[in-house]
Amino acid sequence: MLSTFAPLVIILIAIIFMFKRVDVRLSLGLCGAGLFLIANQLPQFFVTITQQMTNEKTVVPICTAMGFAYVLRLTECDRHLTHLLLAPLRHGKWLLIPGGIIAAYIVNMALVSQSSTAAIVGTVLLPLLQAVGIAPVIAGSLLLLGSSMGGELFNPGAVEMVKLAELTGQPVAKLVTQVLPINLLASITTLIVFCILAVILSKKTVVASPEDSKIDSAAPQSGKPFHVNLIKALVPLLPLALLFMVPALVQLPKEFSNNSVSIAAAMLIAVTVAGLTTPRESARLVAVFFEGAGFAYANIISIIIVATIFTDGIKANGLIEFLTNALANRPVAAQIASLILPFTLAGVTGSGIAPAIAVMNVLVPVAAKMNLDPVNIGALAAVAAQLGRTLSPVAAVVIMSATISQQPPLNLVKYVVLPLLTGLVAVLVATLRNWV
Repeated sequence: MLSTFAPLVIILIAIIFMFKRVDVRLSLGLCGAGLFLIANQLPQFFVTITQQMTNEKTVVPICTAMGFAYVLRLTECDRHLTHLLLAPLRHGKWLLIPGGIIAAYIVNMALVSQSSTAAIVGTVLLPLLQAVGIAPVIAGSLLLLGSSMGGELFNPGAVEMVKLAELTGQPVAKLVTQVLPINLLASITTLIVFCILAVILSKKTVVASPEDSKIDSAAPQSGKPFHVNLIKALVPLLPLALLFMVPALVQLPKEFSNNSVSIAAAMLIAVTVAGLTTPRESARLVAVFFEGAGFAYANIISIIIVATIFTDGIKANGLIEFLTNALANRPVAAQIASLILPFTLAGVTGSGIAPAIAVMNVLVPVAAKMNLDPVNIGALAAVAAQLGRTLSPVAAVVIMSATISQQPPLNLVKYVVLPLLTGLVAVLVATLRNWV
């Protein structure tokens, strides 16, 4: 009885900790250690930590992608991309709502970080929305959606894509295209519902005059025209072009068949090009790149480590085998769980990474035994976690969007909850109907 219920009690404690908003790394790490302890495999706890701290399949792609994002900020290539995307929307009030979401979505493809995307896009987008009389709460909400609902899943350096590649053994670039239908279905459904709601609610929302508006985050920039450098604007998209187009055109050395090597090469080449566009910052280029890599290790790799510890602890107690047997003849239940679990946990914790990784670690390796596509299960978990994080008032991207629009985080969440739930339902229905 102890061997049956003790692991379940620890898992319940971990969930309670997350609901209490205890740091997800602390809660999963401590409970993971407890799971290894009751399984009488405590040495394996330290083995797992060591393996994950030096796991080239996650550390290299994710750290180089974030290092590149920091270089984009240094060279202002991210700002040039943002201005390029938003320039066509300046003279169309209602185009700014879907267009603003799409612009932030595209920037998130390059930057990976949601809060950084909100910060970069928001300082340009929100003054435009303010100028045409769109309410700050709607402006902040559309910035939040565009920055957080799934753009990063197009980037081969995204955490979820890297982890899914590790679990399935498939190239990251191929996985991005396989995840694309589910990601686009959720994102487009969410965007359409939000735009309809925004138009309806904007008629009921009293909008302050531009002079009285609190959105002033880009005031220093709005007084003078910003001249877009097309080369700088395209640099953020260079790694994507390299990873998707070059292998189709050129026979690469066999070393580049390794996901980590190919992603690192694409990011480092793009870093070099970004540096060439801003020679005056060349002396700081390497330091800033490693600053970004360090940020990724401290804030992203650390979550992957504890999520892996937690799920390996569950495996050590035989619960994965139990779950597999329980779901063997219930593939529909497994598909529903791969959506609902990460969506709920991400909404509670404010982290899309930990829930997605934890659910992937559990369900992806056993999906084939349930006659399910492992990639599809991983895609469902990744997309659901993105949506769930976007409605969490404690998520960094929500707080950033709220800060820029100077609105309470809960106000933004209220505006996006229905579109996000509709997007989740659309994916669920399409999955159960085998449309995706």
